Amino acid sequence: MMRQFWIINGLLFQLAWFSAALLTQYAAFIISFILVLHFVLSDKKHLDVKLLILAPIGWITDSLLIHYSVITTASGFLPIWLALLWCVFVLSLNHSLLWLQKLKFPLLVLIGAISGCASYTAAIRFGALDTPLNLTKQVIYFGITWGILLPLLAYLSNWLIKNSGPNTETDHKHSSRTKT
Repeated sequence: MMRQFWIINGLLFQLAWFSAALLTQYAAFIISFILVLHFVLSDKKHLDVKLLILAPIGWITDSLLIHYSVITTASGFLPIWLALLWCVFVLSLNHSLLWLQKLKFPLLVLIGAISGCASYTAAIRFGALDTPLNLTKQVIYFGITWGILLPLLAYLSNWLIKNSGPNTETDHKHSSRTKT
């Protein structure tokens, strides 16, 4: 369908992140719309759906960070907008972040530690999340968390993509043509 969808996916992910960070009251609605738009435009819908099974890894991670007061939210629970943002992120692993799957483990750890830390620290600075921790402790906790999380998600998404099997729509069309 769209050969350059990875660009659109990257823009959608950034839109989702900024809506979560700056418009938390409306973020669940905005990110839901972004998810629908992603699936309307994506040329890899069957793989995208399969990758959504990785989102609970993020939900559990953030729920643990909330439980142990590394980050805090108004409700004390994982906000819906943050759960939806995880869905957008794992979908990006099949499009705009697909290049991560080609990197060696140490580089993934480094990228995860830096980018994850930067993302959460920015979300705290924008007021989407809060933390009782000073900046040094934030860097340590987020760096370790994302230094583990990004390589894990890159590996699992790569495994899911490679082992997803054939597209059922394509199989159905192919089998209907071969029947006599």
